[in-house]
Amino acid sequence: MITQKKLLPFLVFFLLFNKLFADENITIFQRNAINYNSDYFHIDDEFTILGNMKLNGKNIVLANNVHIWGESQRATWRFLLFLADGTFLGMYYGIAYDDIRIEGQRIYFSFEPEDGNVIDFSKGIPNKIRIDGHVIPYVKINDL
Repeated sequence: MITQKKLLPFLVFFLLFNKLFADENITIFQRNAINYNSDYFHIDDEFTILGNMKLNGKNIVLANNVHIWGESQRATWRFLLFLADGTFLGMYYGIAYDDIRIEGQRIYFSFEPEDGNVIDFSKGIPNKIRIDGHVIPYVKINDL
């Protein structure tokens, strides 16, 4: 028969073990975004690695983060850039999209070309972009 005295150490161990390994499926990229700003990024956000590209001889990982917040369940979209080692380089806010295509150093979005549908990284990370009729600044976090 298991007594309360025997169950307590097991329960404490179980809770600690669960806490230590609860986010083992989280990538280093999402973890570094959360560590940068836990008000913007959360473990339960929709976080997707989109692909990668070469920029100035470095492998850049592209990701998308969708954060749902508030009673109205509003969504905040962020297009994120990382180095391959997980270093969080920066982000563009507010690009809500269904599909992208990576071709060399260009990212194409499924918007009309006249409204802006491409980010061109051939000359480095642009300080601002025009996508779907919106001018969006780049938020730099770390140097390339």
